[in-house]
Order: sequence, then C-alpha cells, then structure tokens
Amino acid sequence: MFGLKSKNNETVSFYQLTLHIGRGTNTEMPEELLGAYVPVFVVAENHEVAAEKAVSKLVQQGYKFINIEGQIVQLDPLKWDAYVQEAWPEFQGHFPDQNKIIAGLKTENIFYGPFAGYDTPATNK
Repeated sequence: MFGLKSKNNETVSFYQLTLHIGRGTNTEMPEELLGAYVPVFVVAENHEVAAEKAVSKLVQQGYKFINIEGQIVQLDPLKWDAYVQEAWPEFQGHFPDQNKIIAGLKTENIFYGPFAGYDTPATNK
C-alpha cells in the first residue's frame, strides 16, 4: 500500500501498534507505575515483522511485554504531519517531522509515542 525500498532494497512500510508493557527490569519507569501503554512506530517488511521489532526493542530495554492492544495499522509516511496533527495534537513536539519519517524508511527506524502509565492493576477486557 505505502511500501518503499529500504537500504537493503526490500519493500518496507510504516506501521503503528500499541503495546501494553510492564515494568520488568527497566529502571526508567517511575517506581509508582506498574505498567504502561505505548504506541510504537516501526518501519518493517510487514505487520508481523513490525510487531516482532516493537516487542524486541522494548524487551531489550528491560520492559515486560504483556500484549498488543488493538490493531496494527499501516500509515502513509507522506501524510505523517497531518496524522500527528489529527491524532496527537498535544504531542507534536514529541514526534519527528515528516522529513525524518521519510528518511527513516531507508534505515528501518523505530520510535515511541508518549507512554501512558498506570499505577493500579490493569484489567484486560
């Protein structure tokens, strides 16, 4: 749909998924928090690889993977600025701009949106 060639000449796309994570061994999460929901933005060959990369990156940082929340969505990198304006207007300064997103397609970039932490046990629906 929005595939472009990576530095390895593979077709890649830009995905967004939300992970539910626990503290694990990570020491960056404030002590009062038990876990968080974090949107992850990933360049990958397909949605399954995007999920694997997102989980792997957070686990490497010491977080405990709990679940993928909702759907994995393919985004159009050429409409990134409009997406941020609509979906995350209060966090525009947190995200890279569209030019960096497009450049990141060649490097198979991965980055996070704002973490939404919680301090009481989460209940799964």
